Amino acid sequence: MRLTKIKVVEILTSVIGEDGIPLIEELLGKENVSEFDLATKTKKDIKIIRRMLYLLYNHNLVCFTRKKDKQKGWYIYYWTLLPESIRFNHFKMKRDLLERLKKRLEEEKQELFFVCPNECVRLNFDNAMNFEFHCPECGELISQDNQDEKITHFEKRISELQKEFDILQEQRKVRRTDTRTKRKEVVSKKKVTARKKKEVKKAKEKKPVTKAVPKKTKVTKKEISKPKNTKKGSIAKKKVAREKASVKKKSVSKKAKKTTENKLKKK
Repeated sequence: MRLTKIKVVEILTSVIGEDGIPLIEELLGKENVSEFDLATKTKKDIKIIRRMLYLLYNHNLVCFTRKKDKQKGWYIYYWTLLPESIRFNHFKMKRDLLERLKKRLEEEKQELFFVCPNECVRLNFDNAMNFEFHCPECGELISQDNQDEKITHFEKRISELQKEFDILQEQRKVRRTDTRTKRKEVVSKKKVTARKKKEVKKAKEKKPVTKAVPKKTKVTKKEISKPKNTKKGSIAKKKVAREKASVKKKSVSKKAKKTTENKLKKK
């Protein structure tokens, strides 16, 4: 629903009455309007203006901000209309009116009504019996009312209102989906920015890691010529020494045999 000036005035006058039309015109298209400025421009007492503004505030149709006057020391209220709340109020008014008309249509179809010839009252069957089918104001005999015209009028009015209400409901759903998508986009953007900030913080907190370079050891000739003694080397050396000792023993024994043989020959 497009909120035109006429539509806004119609919605708000249903709350504060036709006396508040000048106030509504001063608030339209403006933000943070002082209540004293509204009183001077509408040429009305500040108390009347405040009462109207508080009525609109109770229906959630306006909002206010207050600031303290440094010179005088009291608070001044600045008022602004709320377009979304005005739309919802219009939607609610249509819905309530539609429900009331449907109830009236059911009553007209289910009950009998009696009318005074002077059009003083209109009573249902139970109330008419209590007054013995006489008008409680003028005393005339009351007669049954023709309800067909009223039933057709209510049905026509309900069909028109139902079409308007369906359109308003569809528009409201579209606005809700749009607001939800916008909120999701805002939330997703906030999450992305928060992640980026965390990543930047982590990158700043992390110190650069320097790899330890191994020191070059100088190898001397002596170290190369003298290999380290290992267990395997010592075992091998022992075996060689044993073999040499056994060879020496054999050679000594052979020499001793030869000397003994030579001595025996001389004899």
